[in-house]
Amino acid sequence: MQTSNPLTKQFLLAAKYQEIHALKQLQNSCASLTKLGDFVHQLQKERAMSNIFLASKSLRFSNELTQQIPITQSAQDTFYHSLKTTFISDNADPGHSRLYNLITYSLQALDVLPALRHQIGRQNVTPVHATQSFTQLIASLLNIILEAADGASDPHVTRLLVAYFNFMQGKEYAGQERACGAQAFAASKFTEDQKTQLAHFVQEQSHSFSFFNEYADDHLLKCYTSLIEHPVNKQVDQLRSLLQKLDDENAQPLSQLSEVWYEVTTTRIDIMHKIEQNISDHLIDSAAMQIACAQRKLNSNKQILNTLEQQYMPATDGQLALKNNEPTNKAASKLNSNKTMYDLILEQSQHIKQINQALVDAKRVITEQKVIHQAKYILIEQLKISEEHAHKQLQKQAMDSHSSIYAVANKIIELNNAN
Repeated sequence: MQTSNPLTKQFLLAAKYQEIHALKQLQNSCASLTKLGDFVHQLQKERAMSNIFLASKSLRFSNELTQQIPITQSAQDTFYHSLKTTFISDNADPGHSRLYNLITYSLQALDVLPALRHQIGRQNVTPVHATQSFTQLIASLLNIILEAADGASDPHVTRLLVAYFNFMQGKEYAGQERACGAQAFAASKFTEDQKTQLAHFVQEQSHSFSFFNEYADDHLLKCYTSLIEHPVNKQVDQLRSLLQKLDDENAQPLSQLSEVWYEVTTTRIDIMHKIEQNISDHLIDSAAMQIACAQRKLNSNKQILNTLEQQYMPATDGQLALKNNEPTNKAASKLNSNKTMYDLILEQSQHIKQINQALVDAKRVITEQKVIHQAKYILIEQLKISEEHAHKQLQKQAMDSHSSIYAVANKIIELNNAN
């Protein structure tokens, strides 16, 4: 099947150009997500330091917190610059309005950070309230990764983004555990509610890392091994056991252990951050590899089309005839002798079909996670409860109705939208 319509060739090549453009945009987005990860990492540190500072009534971590705030601010400025260069430019992809809206929401939420720091410095806020404020800011930032994954056009990179989000989510639960334990040690007491909360953070870390293992490739799984085999995990377990022995009524003088807990848990979280950075680099490299693959296919299609044009020319009766008995480029002709315009169109169609099917499989979990996170946020806002209690509320409703958490979350969102 040949065609004399030049638009057929132009659109065939344009489809591949569009694929390459989307991959380049995805690569740029992945680079920006690296800056997001660095900013979140510093916010998590500031949250834990603020907890110790508040729970100890300014006796501990005053200097550390003072030094940390400019570091967090610097990471925030770098993140903002990356957002601007990636998404607000002449070459920015206009097709992701939901992602842009989510970024807008996150940036607006971050405007409360200076006021929160002022309250913390003057001891005008409780450790619990400070933790919730930091946690909500971090949650809004992590949702940017989930939305970026939902808008990704390449199945391999999409799976890596799902792995990246779940690893960062696991790291965030580790950060919340660090803040919770730091508060308990600094105050030298630990309520039953706090013990339950700590257990929830440990359980959710395991849950998030299980999702990560499902979507990570061999390279990332090897990186993860460095975390699970590190001896710091045994130290964390020992301190967790000690925390569970703290009594909220008979306080013990363990305030000094808040710094030990912070150092040990921070060592573990810093290892996670290195893995997180490795995932970011791997994302960018994977996008680059997909771009190179698409570029090679584009060049191959161009070569085949040029060969076809050399072989054929329109005859006077409207049929296609051989231009020469022997093609001018024998090597190219031999390579592409069985290729026709129809073959190229069919290959392109099958390629897109495979990508779409792989994307459907990869994005199923993204949809479920987005719905569950949205439902949690609705419960947190409406019932004025913590993330932990919102999660338990979803679990209880799922058990009572004999359905999945995802189905319950969907129902909550539907009811909320109806009101």
